[in-house]
Amino acid sequence: MLFKKNPLYLLSFILSLIAIFLHPIKAQAEVVCTEWDRAITKNQLQQNYFQEERNDIGVFYDFEWDKEKKVIKIKRNAENYPIIRFSLFNKTDITQGTIIRSYNDINLSKISDIELEKIHRQNKDVELELISGNIINLNSKLYQVNDIKMESFGLNTIQSIEATKGIVEISLNSLFSHKRADLLKILKDDNVDNNYSYKDLCSNTIDENDLPIEKFYFDEFLYDEDLRVGLNNKTKINNPIISLTIDDGIARIFRVESGVSSYRQDFQFEKFPFDKQIIKFVVMSGETNFSDASLSYNGEKPNVTFVTPEKGAFLNLEELKENNYLKKWEIVSTNILSNEQVNENSYDVYSGKITTDSTNTLVIEIEIKRNYEQYIFKIIIPVFLILSLAWFVLWIPTKEFETRLTTSMVALLSLIAYNFVFADDVPKLNYLTALDEYILLSYIFCCIPTFMSIWFSRFISTNQKKATLVNRKIRVWGVGLYIVASLWIFFPK
Repeated sequence: MLFKKNPLYLLSFILSLIAIFLHPIKAQAEVVCTEWDRAITKNQLQQNYFQEERNDIGVFYDFEWDKEKKVIKIKRNAENYPIIRFSLFNKTDITQGTIIRSYNDINLSKISDIELEKIHRQNKDVELELISGNIINLNSKLYQVNDIKMESFGLNTIQSIEATKGIVEISLNSLFSHKRADLLKILKDDNVDNNYSYKDLCSNTIDENDLPIEKFYFDEFLYDEDLRVGLNNKTKINNPIISLTIDDGIARIFRVESGVSSYRQDFQFEKFPFDKQIIKFVVMSGETNFSDASLSYNGEKPNVTFVTPEKGAFLNLEELKENNYLKKWEIVSTNILSNEQVNENSYDVYSGKITTDSTNTLVIEIEIKRNYEQYIFKIIIPVFLILSLAWFVLWIPTKEFETRLTTSMVALLSLIAYNFVFADDVPKLNYLTALDEYILLSYIFCCIPTFMSIWFSRFISTNQKKATLVNRKIRVWGVGLYIVASLWIFFPK
């Protein structure tokens, strides 16, 4: 009746419903395609998938972070000889971690990182001397390179560590970039206004163009779209993932990965609760390196793809060490390492060949140490006190059989009952941790006074002197044996 008497109410009601239904649609609006998007998609054939072409021996040196100088440098051994990160054309003699002594009789320990990079870009045949003294001859060949830069690894917090399940959950906000000179040329040739410094790429551009920066991925255990924002989200999201920037005449594609991420870990608990663990987050390049041109991306030239950290990524991890919110763990150290996953029996279904290929990865390593104080005060000391109560039974005269037996039994039952109190604080595993061994040892030594009291009861009337002598030896040697066994458990060689 209200709507009939006053149609304005009906109109307001309808408009309100429309606003309610349109509101979530607006929140999920996609990035609008611009003239940059249209020019890039229209000129797909002018794009270069690999952004760098080289003609050399295909040897790359590893990197390391200098914490004092805040710079990334070539990784070297104690004698200042450089260490290999990747070799494209010779994986038999030169693998990751190989140390090179000389390059065409040039002592590599005597030259700077810049000079080292410069001589390895030369188009010539090379004689490499390894640290072992072996001589390796390599020929220069033409190949292509992509190097995705990890500008930052903003690990905001380690949210949780489920040690027994082997799962680590982190909150991250990471940024990756890839220089794209070909895209800048396309914009200029197409007379597109490129004075803007930044534009988000719309979904059509991302879907219709083969962008190398799309290929890398985090080796995640779980990807929850409600908590994670990245390229792997199946539903459309308002936050831009990939953008194009032009700065000082250099075009870069940027990709953002953020949110809550989960990873599987292989924890070792033998020394629990005095254990240290290594948490690893792996970034896969998503591309296979091929030394055989016929198997490469375009079937023309060998290729290699890297994901390489920049200064920002190392600095982010150093900040994490200072801003650790985990109460159970202390962050000991952080690092970013390169790794090469080699497959010696890779089968190509198109050519029918069995070849050796590899994939380059980045490994973010965080060493953590458990804060063990709570285990000392909540478990180790109480167990020791209960055991001490049972062991002091041996100072009660052996003729007081009933007193000794009652006291030792009460202590043993107390230890069993207390074991249920801290049961949830001890990981359930198929092997014994150091704490498990200590508790088992305490059970054994807690039972000894009970066994002795029962055994001594037969000597109360026949040989009291012998019972007293044996009792004295047990309480002296038992204490020493317990201390040695405990130290061996918690401080093994």
